[in-house]
Amino acid sequence: MSKTKIIATIGPASFDEAILNKMAHSGLSAVRINTAHIEPGYITKVSNMIDKINNDCKTNIGIMVDLKGPELRTGVFNNNIFNVVTGNKYTISDDNNSKSDIFINHKIRDYVDNNTVIAINDGKIRFRVNKIDNNIETTALDTGEIHSTSRVNIPGKYIKLGTLTDRDKLFLDEGLKNNVNFYALSFVQKAENVNELQDYIYDKNGNGEIISKIETKSGYDNIESIVQASDYIMVARGDLGVELPLKEVVMAQKKIIITSHKYAVPTIVATQMLESMVNSDSPTRAEVSDVTNAIIDDADALMLSEETAIGKYPVNAVSYLNDISNFVESQDVKFSEPENFIMDKIAFSVAKGVRTMAESINVDSIIAFTKSGYTARIISAIRPNKDIYAIVTSDWLSKSINLLKGVVPVKIQEKFLNNIYDLINELSSLNFLKSGQKTIFVSGFPSLYSGGANDIRIITIGKFIGRGYSIGKNVSGKVDIDTPGNGNIIIVDNYNKNFDYSKYDAVIVKSNITNRIIDDFIEKNKTIVYNAEISGDIKDGEEINIDSDTGIITLL
Repeated sequence: MSKTKIIATIGPASFDEAILNKMAHSGLSAVRINTAHIEPGYITKVSNMIDKINNDCKTNIGIMVDLKGPELRTGVFNNNIFNVVTGNKYTISDDNNSKSDIFINHKIRDYVDNNTVIAINDGKIRFRVNKIDNNIETTALDTGEIHSTSRVNIPGKYIKLGTLTDRDKLFLDEGLKNNVNFYALSFVQKAENVNELQDYIYDKNGNGEIISKIETKSGYDNIESIVQASDYIMVARGDLGVELPLKEVVMAQKKIIITSHKYAVPTIVATQMLESMVNSDSPTRAEVSDVTNAIIDDADALMLSEETAIGKYPVNAVSYLNDISNFVESQDVKFSEPENFIMDKIAFSVAKGVRTMAESINVDSIIAFTKSGYTARIISAIRPNKDIYAIVTSDWLSKSINLLKGVVPVKIQEKFLNNIYDLINELSSLNFLKSGQKTIFVSGFPSLYSGGANDIRIITIGKFIGRGYSIGKNVSGKVDIDTPGNGNIIIVDNYNKNFDYSKYDAVIVKSNITNRIIDDFIEKNKTIVYNAEISGDIKDGEEINIDSDTGIITLL
């Protein structure tokens, strides 16, 4: 699966166990529930279905509840449609008792002035304010239709709408009851909006990662403080494309991701990623370019909306995101590490060391012990070039860290955390590690499991049988003990300069050797381990591995 995570909105096209099962096998990391289109009880149904899929597929798919939030909306029109003509004058009212052409459900007169633009119907129909009297007098800048309860934007203005509606709280309570992992907060304008949702969850003794959706001009202007208050940031390009000129949206996406990454806060890019796949079984070239750009921008996750909620090809859409992400990541794209991590400078420095080691030493993976998800988060933010296996003992946590770029959650029983070798054996049995592979272990000290990331070890997987000083490359194969046989590795007590070692890929010598012998092996591109101490009982024909970086010898 790709390092970039995939979120799919669940809806009529995907609310099916068989389809979700296929999406899980195609790289799905989380599902999104859009509360604008559901009734109470729906979150519980989705939660039960995802639990079954996680159990059947051995996956860690999380659930995101996207809260609708307070919105500016038009009232209801006769026949549900109101026609607008460019240049005509129209009155807008925020008072239900006042006669006007268009009613808006919130008092906006305190926030608008002459020349303010009011955008309706996803920004397609715009009005310029001429005068504010009993009503707001405007001139239409576009021609078209407005439908009843259409979305209203007032670009560039901070509108004090509040944070949570009674409907939001109803779905929040249902989500908390079902241990939902993520709550997306719509129309975040200030850090205070995030704090209000955090307080609500805390007061309910619940858990939940808060995703702040940046989709207003005021939210974009306050991005730095919002990032520092949030667990995740979503670039919600739909409404953001109404609040900002379209030409600015792409650069805004880049700025939001850069600012978030500076503080090691993960990001999600959403809206119209593969929109043509609502009706087509493959994306357009422009959409592939857009997805590629978002990955190169360094987003942690990409989100599908209508493509999987009402589209004809929900499984294909997830598969295409996974395929595109895998290809882009295979191109050795270099991602920058955060400039600042405000929580823990020691853990941040350890994580930077992990990235340096992963790039300079031939390791296969990184393994991080994490009790809260904190260690996995900072290592992911450093963007090492290897998969990060995050060891957890909690179902909830395994789903919550599954949106972090490059992180593979691994849930195990606590009994395997007693020592590092018990853990290695358990991970080997789960096929995450193979004998002969080398991995970086990151944990807290003295405990393996908690205490903050302050301990790094390089571990070669397999039964340890010896170690020495190594020159050359990694070698695996059958061993000969002192005398020639069918093996490609020979172990001798002393180096015999009259013996022909050319048939062997590696020679293990228990004694010291000269620099001339070392130079000879380097010239022939062969491996030699000298001053080797062998602690195990090795038999002729047994298979062993030599890790040339550490000189560690293990049984395969």
